[in-house]
Amino acid sequence: MAKSGAADPSGRRKRKLNTRNRPTDAELLDAARAVVAEQGGERVTMDMIAEHAGTTRVTLYAHFGSRDELLERVIVRELDEFAAWMFAAYDEGLDMPFGARARHSVEATFEYARRNPEGLRVLLAHRQEAEDPGRRLYATLEPRVAARLRENYATRGANIAASADTLASLMIGMSLDIAYRALIVDGADIDAACDLAVTATLAVLRDVRPEQLLAIDASLTRP
Repeated sequence: MAKSGAADPSGRRKRKLNTRNRPTDAELLDAARAVVAEQGGERVTMDMIAEHAGTTRVTLYAHFGSRDELLERVIVRELDEFAAWMFAAYDEGLDMPFGARARHSVEATFEYARRNPEGLRVLLAHRQEAEDPGRRLYATLEPRVAARLRENYATRGANIAASADTLASLMIGMSLDIAYRALIVDGADIDAACDLAVTATLAVLRDVRPEQLLAIDASLTRP
């Protein structure tokens, strides 16, 4: 399922680097992504990345200055690519009925997981680390999903406010948690995991009542 306007994660191919070929930042970031996806950010060393890249620590420091800067560049790149992919999926679903739009967004999440499992591992794994990339992922996606929820409930006569953020976080969390278990914890089949995430998301949209969301909003405005 190709998403227009989004970076295609499948376009990157790993290869062993040779220091005589002057590796690019993109090639070194690919190598770092693979090591971070396997080891986690807290355990990764420049030696590990250099070995995987077929280069030297000196080259890594020349390109990125420090280990922390290199890891930050990896996270930012993966976050930007996943966000662009998801935003393109959200835009493609603009004219779909609300349930179909939700299904389309969930399926886009799992299509990304198929195409770039390492990138999603970087963003979702190792949640106990001091700097959790997953939190940044939520912060990036939640406003767009919440805005769509407000639009949908407004057509049903319910002008929801902060409760849309809560519901958006729940919906994003279900898909990402199921993807996390499939990619990292259990090694489950991605298609089966996607089907579960779609079912769970549609159940939430079907069963959450506007008055429940309005009650949350009302509670937040009480003195």
